[in-house]
Amino acid sequence: MGQRSLPGDVVRLARAVAVFALLATAVPRTAGAQIAVVVHPSNGIEELSLDKLRRLFLGQARTFPAGDHARLAVHSGSSATFDRAALGLQPEIVRSRWMAMIFRGESTSIPTELATPDDVKRFVHDHPDAIAFLPLSQVDASVKTISIDGHRPNDAGYVIH
Repeated sequence: MGQRSLPGDVVRLARAVAVFALLATAVPRTAGAQIAVVVHPSNGIEELSLDKLRRLFLGQARTFPAGDHARLAVHSGSSATFDRAALGLQPEIVRSRWMAMIFRGESTSIPTELATPDDVKRFVHDHPDAIAFLPLSQVDASVKTISIDGHRPNDAGYVIH
């Protein structure tokens, strides 16, 4: 009897599950740290609504408010804090939502996951259309911090910590 090949959707889903499982267990999480949302210094965006930020990082929107493409990157060490505080979801739910979108063909990729704050800064610096997050203590001049709902990191009303 000959071997049957798996449908492409099943193979893509299996790969996505393997990537998420590896990344979820490989890097320790940063608990309680203030998280900054950052973009390339040349990006004209200064502020996002929390709703727009959620829509971007949940795959429901793919552009900044002005219509420019947004390339997502996540710092794996801060993602649990970001998922809970900014997205209002447990990290497992966020991962499963992305896997489901890939399986349904609604997305061709997940956000780029980076292990260290330096990797995040390098990625954002190399991609003018990038948006990412990392611990506020790691922000430097290579990236630009944006406000969320009119609040900057360290403001009393800033929600991502």
